[in-house]
Formats: sequence, C-alpha cells, structure tokens
Amino acid sequence: MLFFSLKFLKSNTNDTIKSVSLGSQVVLANKFEQNIREIDGSILTISQKDLLNLQINDTQDLQKIFPGFIFKTRASTYTSTITIRGIASADSYNPSLVIYVDGIPQDPTFLTQELLDVKRVELLRGPQGTVWGQNAQSGVLNIVSNPIDSNVPRFHASSSIGLLSANTMFSASAPLIENWLFIGGNLAYKRYFGMIPNLDANAKQKQDTSDAVLGNIAIGFAPKDSGFKAIFKYSKDHLIDHKGAFFLNAKEYADVSVKKDHYLPTLLRDTQTYSLKLSYNFLNSELTNVFSRQDSDLDSSSYKFEGYVERHKTYTDELRLVTQYDNGAYSIFGLYYQNVVFKTPPRTVPRASLGSSIIRQNAAIFGEGKIPLIWNFDFALGARYSYDTAENLISKANIDSHIFTPKVSLGYNLGENTRFYLLYAMGYQPGGYDFGFGKSIKPENSQNAELGVHSNLWEDKISIDASFYYIYLKNKQLRFSDPLTNLPSFKNVGIVDSKGLELNLSLFLFDSLRISFGGTFGDSKYLKYEDGSGRDFSGKTLMLAPNIAMNANIDYHLLKFYGANFFLNLNGNFYSKTYFNDDNTLFQPSYAIADGSIRAEFGNLITLKFYVQNIFNQKHANYILNPNSFKISNLRDIGISIDYRY
Repeated sequence: MLFFSLKFLKSNTNDTIKSVSLGSQVVLANKFEQNIREIDGSILTISQKDLLNLQINDTQDLQKIFPGFIFKTRASTYTSTITIRGIASADSYNPSLVIYVDGIPQDPTFLTQELLDVKRVELLRGPQGTVWGQNAQSGVLNIVSNPIDSNVPRFHASSSIGLLSANTMFSASAPLIENWLFIGGNLAYKRYFGMIPNLDANAKQKQDTSDAVLGNIAIGFAPKDSGFKAIFKYSKDHLIDHKGAFFLNAKEYADVSVKKDHYLPTLLRDTQTYSLKLSYNFLNSELTNVFSRQDSDLDSSSYKFEGYVERHKTYTDELRLVTQYDNGAYSIFGLYYQNVVFKTPPRTVPRASLGSSIIRQNAAIFGEGKIPLIWNFDFALGARYSYDTAENLISKANIDSHIFTPKVSLGYNLGENTRFYLLYAMGYQPGGYDFGFGKSIKPENSQNAELGVHSNLWEDKISIDASFYYIYLKNKQLRFSDPLTNLPSFKNVGIVDSKGLELNLSLFLFDSLRISFGGTFGDSKYLKYEDGSGRDFSGKTLMLAPNIAMNANIDYHLLKFYGANFFLNLNGNFYSKTYFNDDNTLFQPSYAIADGSIRAEFGNLITLKFYVQNIFNQKHANYILNPNSFKISNLRDIGISIDYRY
C-alpha cells in the first residue's frame, strides 16, 4: 500500500531531503516517547515518507530497508517466520518476534499484513522480554499509526498500479467537537495480479492472485487540558489469497511461464480487532491501559481433498505507569495479561488429525528504571516475571512455566550527540503444547549481550548506529513432520548461539543527496543438538539465517522544474546463502535485488512516481519446502503511483 507524509514539505531542497531521513528522533522502544539517542539497544526506524518513497506496502516489504530482518512465509500467508540476529521460530503459531500495532500484539497468523496509514515503524533488535514480554526473544516490530486527536482535519488518498499489483487507499480524520471529540478512519483495497499462467487459455487472470480489503475506524475522546484520553478503534482485514500456498516444482521454478497443473490453493483470512486505549497524564507521570480483542478466522483449501479451518481468539490487557523525572531518570511499572484460544476441527486423509483446542494464558508483572550517574554515565535495571499456562482441551492435559527476564544496561553520553551502551537482556518463546499432536514442549530462553553506539556527527549530516551482539539460546524448539500423518510436530533439541555486527550509516553531506547503508554480519549455529533420532546438526547454520544481509539506499534531488521537485531513488539488497532446513541441504544461493524510482513532489499536496522493483528480474525463492517444492518471490514489477494529501 502507498503512504503519504503528514509532514508538509518545505520549498527549499535542503528541507525536502531531510524530511525523508531514515531515523525518526522519537521512538516507543520502552513504550513511552524517547529520543532515539537515549535508547540502550539496537533500533531502526522508518518514517511514513520513506515507506512511500520505497514502495513498502506491507510488513514483509520491510526487509527492503531493515537489514537482517528476514521475513518468509512458509506453507501459507498466515504461517510466517521472521528472523532477527539469526534467531527464528520453527513454529509459525509461536513466533520469536512479536508485532505490535498501536500497543496491540498481533496474532501469529496476522504477521503478514498491510501497512495502513502508518506514522512510522520501529524495529527493536535482540531479546526484549523485560518490557515487551513473551515472543520477543529476537525482537519487536512496533507499528505506530497516525493519531486522530487533532483539531486540524486531514485527508489522504493514494493509488498505484503495476504489472503485479494495484492498490488504493483513503484516510481521513477530523474533530467532531473541537478540543473534545475526534474521529478517523481508513479504507484500502489491494490486488495482486500474479505471475503463474492459467491452464485455461481463455482465462484473463493468473493463478496465484490475491485480494485484500481492509480498513479501520477510530473515535477519540480527549478534552483539552484534562490530561485524559480515550481511543476506541475497530479494524477489519479480509484476505482472499491464491498466492500464499502456491509452490512450484523444479521445472516450473526454472521457467515460470510454464503452465502449472496445480490444485489451486485458496486461503481465506478474516481478522477483526477491537481496542480501547485509556490514558491519563498527571504531574510527570502517565497511567495507560490498553485492552484489545483480536479474532482471526482462517479457512484453507490448499490440501487437495478437504478444507482446513482455524479459529483464533486473543484477549490482551496491559496497565502501566510511566514516570519521567527532571534529571533524565524514568521508571516503568506494569501488569499484563493475555488469553489465546486456538481451535481446529478434526481432519481426515491425507493429513489426519483429531483436531486441536488449546488455551494459552500469560500473566506478568514488569518494571524498569533508569538513573543518571556521575561523569555522563547512567544505569538502567529492569525485570519481568511471567507465568505461562497452556491447556490441551482434548487431552485435558496442562502445563505451566515461570519465566524471569531481567535487563541491565550502562550508558555513557559523549557530548549531546553520541551515546555508548553496554546491555544484557533476556527474552523467551513460550512452551506449551504442540499444535498438531498436543505434545508438551519447554520454553526457549535466550540471553543477549550487546555493546553499541548511537551517534550524530557534523550537525546531523552523518548518523552512525553500530552494535556487537552475542546470543545464547537454550531449549531450541524444532519442527519436524510425523512419519505417519505428515503433520508438523515440535520438540526441544538443544542449544544455539548467534553472534555478529550490525552497522547502519546515513549521510547528508550535500543538500541534494542522502545516502544510507545498513548491514548485518553474523554467524548463527547449533552448539548442541539432541532430538532422540540419532541426527546431529551441531555446527550447522540455523534456518533462514544468512551470514550477511546488506541494504543501500540513495535519494537524489535531480532538479526543480515549474514548482515540482524531482527525485531519483535507488535501493539495493544483498543476502548471502540462506538455508531452509536444519541439515543445510536446501538453500537459496546468494542474490541481490535492486529497486528504483523517479518521483515528482508538487509542493505539499501531490506526489507522482514511476517505479521499477526487482530491476534485473532476479529470481529467488521465498521458501523451499523440499527439493521439488519452491515458493517464488516477486519478479520485476513496473508501475506508477499518485499520492494526494491535504
């Protein structure tokens, strides 16, 4: 989906370039607004303006600009695996990275979603178990929407059409009663035209198409000078997808133009989210409560003999108190509760199952505080206690676990623009019950040590973020197929470690030119492997964990002509060899992708763009299930877009 900036562009070239800077200065890494230079930990951000410029439409597209953010869809659109620092989950229903949208944790089947009217996206890398809790052991993707509580009405509209996709979106907000009551909403439609020819010569559309209709409406009550705010929001996403489970054999992957004799997979996903956020500011504190309910109904006929249905219901509530002190110190205290219900009906051949009904609950108490020390040092300490339970309603079995995730950091400010930090933090991926068989599995636990720096130099013309990290993870959960039913099952297999360097550099050396580079250089392997079958993967590289992932972006102001500013944008990504199984026999060789665009910005209102994605038509696999089953990523796409904002 295309996006547009809330920040009106000024007429001179220097301000125009800086308005698309890759580092927003305000982030919610600790669930309250801080300058990014105050954060102890690796964090990347992208603004709404950059989402527009780089044609980033959904969460999976974010790997174009976030190096080391590896996002793969496995058997379908709603079985996703996200890798950060080499750490990923083998269980699509129990991810190692959690996505939050406006404070609401997203269902695992809803990790692949459109970015709709987003103000910015933040990627927190490394275990975040103290403040963010379960499923944040590799990181957090935090999506922040545009606020509606403004007395200034706004209207946004955008549309694009290319060889592979078409998108249309409308967004608006306005006060119902000035300084008192507000309303806002969005509506969008996305169409993917597909790449695989249809067997029917008379058919006008490809086989692997998808359609998504989504939107939301929000009402805000925020009396001026009261300190109180209440935001109620309802969101709905409806997806009809023939692409997510479309696999090609080796011959078809080699020549995509081959007409595939395939039972057409159909995936239906209907997700509804209800949320109520209440906040009250008093003195130098803010008391916040966020309650949400998210329902995901999933229907699939991707298996040839029958359909498959899942029902997920998630209830979440978090109460927290944040206090900021005049000397730069802060404190956070919070309570958290989540209840998740997974249900599937019985299935017959070819993938037999008695069905499944599992309830997972998580209750937690957490806190974190930071105090300044002498000589520009400061110290932060935090901890979270989590009590997890999982109950299999079919076997009547239950399991529980007690998890403690501490965090400690030491920071040093060298002047106003450079910060060094040393961090230790823990995260975890819950245990519970195997979704297919109801077998109990232990939680994964990860420990992270990190040394890093955030720096702005030469009057913000150079921005540097770098970090060295080491992660030690126990009770690694591994996915395997049951030999009788071919259903996925899971077990704990051992210990892994991951280590590496992350580097991000932005340059504004000239008013008309912005250059950015990001890279992750790491090594993620099994230290110890025991699955009871006699196999030994010790020393093997982890799945979906390339040792090198790099990104480079150039944004150049070409000229100003009749009041319009013209820009050239080039974006490139490189990935080293990526393995798709634990014995390292299935892999995607190293590859690079290049995108480009030319855009014209007409003052504060209109942006026109011509874009080419995957310029050199580089073929690469999004996922490899077995030696004869490939999921192909998008080939070259050429299109135009228009964006209007008022």
